Amino acid sequence: MYFFCYKNVSGHTKTTVTANKNIPYYLTAIGLFILLKFGYTLADNDSLTFLIKPTDKLVGLLTNSKSVYFSDKGYYHETLNIIIEKSCSGFNFWLLCFCMLTFLLLKYVDKPLFKVLSIPLSLILAYILTIFVNASRIFASIIIQNQANNFLPNRPHLLLHEIVGVITNLSFLILVYYLLEQFLNKKQHNEKLA
Repeated sequence: MYFFCYKNVSGHTKTTVTANKNIPYYLTAIGLFILLKFGYTLADNDSLTFLIKPTDKLVGLLTNSKSVYFSDKGYYHETLNIIIEKSCSGFNFWLLCFCMLTFLLLKYVDKPLFKVLSIPLSLILAYILTIFVNASRIFASIIIQNQANNFLPNRPHLLLHEIVGVITNLSFLILVYYLLEQFLNKKQHNEKLA
């Protein structure tokens, strides 16, 4: 909702309320976010293979490493000595990216059909981005941790892993938001000129 305050001719302040037509779509996206987040608490590696398996395949291609899947552990890369499992699935990034994309698309579409379609479209785009970003994060983490072995004697892998994850995920979220905002803004501007 938007609140507008203005002074009328007599000098009294009046407040008017204009309803935001996107609220049902925002609530749908937030409801889906909460439902999926709750589902994640109940999920195991097998439930998250739709995220973990493509990420593992991409990491395998980038590192020339083969993995073995264990239901209770995840994808184990013996040559890298890493496991890609539930906590590495990128699920939280997927949900954040989904909400960001939905809210951004709703800002630029006017037709109800496009508003409805923006939710599944955002879910699919966020999924594709998640696979790419997650594999990039894991690959960067492997490289940085291997380099850290050369100059850090205690090898604080967990701290490095967390730092790389935060920087990678946040950087990609900001970059995707910025590029998509520029694209949609330019497209909307061009449509107004036509």
